[in-house]
Amino acid sequence: MKSFKQACLFTGLLSGLSLCGAASAQIDPLIGGVTAPSAFYDRYALNAAGSGNIAFISDPAGSGRSVVSSVVRSTDAAVGGLMRTDYYPLNEAQATGVRWYGISVYLPSGWAVHPNPAVIAQIDSSSASTAALAAPLSLLVRGSALELNVNANYLDAASATAANSVRQVIKLGPATTGRWFCLVVRSDWQPTLGSGSTTMWMNGEKVYYASNSTNSYYGALQRPRAGLLFPGLMGVTERTLVSDFIRVGGPTTTALQMYQNSPCSSFVNGSNIQW
Repeated sequence: MKSFKQACLFTGLLSGLSLCGAASAQIDPLIGGVTAPSAFYDRYALNAAGSGNIAFISDPAGSGRSVVSSVVRSTDAAVGGLMRTDYYPLNEAQATGVRWYGISVYLPSGWAVHPNPAVIAQIDSSSASTAALAAPLSLLVRGSALELNVNANYLDAASATAANSVRQVIKLGPATTGRWFCLVVRSDWQPTLGSGSTTMWMNGEKVYYASNSTNSYYGALQRPRAGLLFPGLMGVTERTLVSDFIRVGGPTTTALQMYQNSPCSSFVNGSNIQW
């Protein structure tokens, strides 16, 4: 296993899919993607103490596009035993094969530095047998740093545990506030030993690559999420995160196409994506 440390802007909430024309042709238009607030629950499921924990706001970076604000308060009720306000696309569950994901997050200026980790994006495994196992991919803030966690296990559901799973932690740099972090992932999901592959880019920089490597869990389905989730105690009274709508693509999608549909399209393009 090896680890290594685009320009069509949406101008309105409902026009995003049509403006990019051929450039967005490989982005799945039926799953996730941009949606009006009134149709959000037609496309996404929310895990939160209440629907009031999300709001639809104008991009704080000034692009004019509509994005999602998620909040978690220490007084909120736990959801599934966790403090969280995150969402995922309906009808998206990939067991094996190639899938592309685009998840973009923005840390507001009021983000308080604290050592307790906050997951801000992930591709998790929607299976009861993997409920106690870490998500195959998690982007999180720990203290003042941005961190990528990768987890996998080729053993069957009865044998796989957190202790015998493979885990990698990649430090991505400072968790800078007031800017977008746009994660693009190409994953060939394979639970069998030595058969999967994963490539990840952060704002066009290739931050992780693994080939001929198990990258998921036996019998699990992969699903992207954006928003806030706390694997332990929050440590603060309130957290707010801004995120873009989640996008997915099939085998012929490219990193450039994913970035053209992201909030980072103004500064990530075909000339500065690391191939």
